[in-house]
Amino acid sequence: MTPAPIILQTLIRARRRRLGARALAGYAFVAPSLLFLLIFALGPLLFTFYVSLHEWNMLTPVTAMPFRGLENYRYLLFEDPLFRQTFLNTLAFALGNVTLSTVFGLGVALLLNTRVAGRTIWRAIYFLPYVTSSVAVAIVWANLYHPSYGLLNGLLELLQQPPQRFLASLEQAMPSVIAVAVWHSVGYYMVLFLAGLQSIPAELYEAARVDGADPWRSFWLITLPLLRPTLLFVIVINTLASLQVFDLVFILTNGGPVNATTTLVLHMYRTAFEFTRMGRATAMAMLLFVVVFAITLIQLHLLRERE
Repeated sequence: MTPAPIILQTLIRARRRRLGARALAGYAFVAPSLLFLLIFALGPLLFTFYVSLHEWNMLTPVTAMPFRGLENYRYLLFEDPLFRQTFLNTLAFALGNVTLSTVFGLGVALLLNTRVAGRTIWRAIYFLPYVTSSVAVAIVWANLYHPSYGLLNGLLELLQQPPQRFLASLEQAMPSVIAVAVWHSVGYYMVLFLAGLQSIPAELYEAARVDGADPWRSFWLITLPLLRPTLLFVIVINTLASLQVFDLVFILTNGGPVNATTTLVLHMYRTAFEFTRMGRATAMAMLLFVVVFAITLIQLHLLRERE
């Protein structure tokens, strides 16, 4: 064999050894994260699915749980009217919260992206509710909504308007909870929209003004299309958070009146820890996981279409 092929083969083997060493080093670096993911994410998910196929009151050993197969899923989907009601309540809350917080967040971001006086202070004011504990926010708003001594009914009295029941009303309870959720989160989405708006080149708006486009036409033809990735991100994360709402509802109404504001996670909590039916509760968790996973797939599909 001539020296050239021998040298070439030696170089190839040396390169493979270097690549193998680099790959091994890379696996070593990501191993802690993978281990953490397997133990604290995949492990609980698999255990949740396992429990959903059994009947468990959290008192008997896990190994002694009676196997029920898909009975918990069948009961929830076809026999439990409260599950259907709470699922619809959750969808109603998510629809209202996502729509209003997205619209208001974008509107405030558009306003504070201009040369308005004191815009830095206004940005901080709008963002302040988001950094406040949701539990504290719910307690404050529960007092504001109180039908006897609440501030809102006091203002209505000054305006010579009849008092409202707010959280105690079947018709007003869910809109009242949605209003608190929007007030609490709109500042966060404002910041996300501001980041997206500031990434749009100013030259595009200057060219549009030269061509005679008014601000409304510039918004539809420039701002909204270029803001689409941010808009999709905001809608998806807002939807995922809304589908898992618990603390605001738990403190404001505890699901009342007459389960008008009981969400799926609150129903799950009661089923698990008040009625000790962990099998049904974990089945609810798995069904909610399917919904969340489907929305995530839709997000990836839309983003891939954009690319």
